[in-house]
Amino acid sequence: MALDGALRVLPIVGDPVAQVRSPAVWNALFPRNGIHAVCVPFHVKPDDLTGFIRGLRGAVNVLGLIVTIPHKAAAAVAAGTLTERARKVGTANMLRPIAGGRWEGDILDGEGFVRALAADGRSPNGLRALVTGAGGVGSAIAFALAEAGAARVDIADIDAARAAALTQRLALLARVPAAVVAAKGAGYDLIVNASPLGMRTDDPMPIDLSGLTGREIVGDVVISAVDTPVLAAAKALGCHTQPGSAMTDHQIAGMAAFLGLTTGDWSPAAIRASIRASTGG
Repeated sequence: MALDGALRVLPIVGDPVAQVRSPAVWNALFPRNGIHAVCVPFHVKPDDLTGFIRGLRGAVNVLGLIVTIPHKAAAAVAAGTLTERARKVGTANMLRPIAGGRWEGDILDGEGFVRALAADGRSPNGLRALVTGAGGVGSAIAFALAEAGAARVDIADIDAARAAALTQRLALLARVPAAVVAAKGAGYDLIVNASPLGMRTDDPMPIDLSGLTGREIVGDVVISAVDTPVLAAAKALGCHTQPGSAMTDHQIAGMAAFLGLTTGDWSPAAIRASIRASTGG
């Protein structure tokens, strides 16, 4: 890659940010699709996020901005203009520059989660779902499950007020039954860990999976090279599992389209092939 004046930049911002997989994915896909660009991680604390986003808008060669934990709600506020989906969810994991020196925000986590299910022949339609974690990614997944036909979407979170606010928005905007519940998977068909628990080896188990029958679908948003504790426990019970990487891979095409990258191959198969080629594997 030539680090010249024509290079475009796609930052990803988070706190922490060392764990993110996006730079490896995008930096493998860009050359495959003939895009002269680079994805770069930025570790930015919450108090500095608004200034970072405002300052970044002044760089003409910035393609957009990927947003990860814990900044998704704040990014939606900083964007000013949001897609209809992002307005419903109240968060943004992707910003793009628009006219007038402004940003437009969208949230594609939920779309990626549901598309990953579909790729495995699974659908939320008619299922009773439990989402643990009412933050940015949890909210996005909850709305996406509702819009994909889930029979109900219950929410568990250590912050009861935040969980209640999400259930109220789901009932009002997505018209799906929703309640604040304990993080217990028994009785649900689809269970999602949308909390950050599982990123560290000493994290407690975020969901009680006792009582599962093995017919459930269990997903986790945590990106890990090995099964997270939730996925390992679910697999031991015979459940169908979906790792966090599946959600991220199945939203890349939507993110590329949002950025105006309308040509090329941004599919999960292209991601795997590009990473293998870039690493020599």
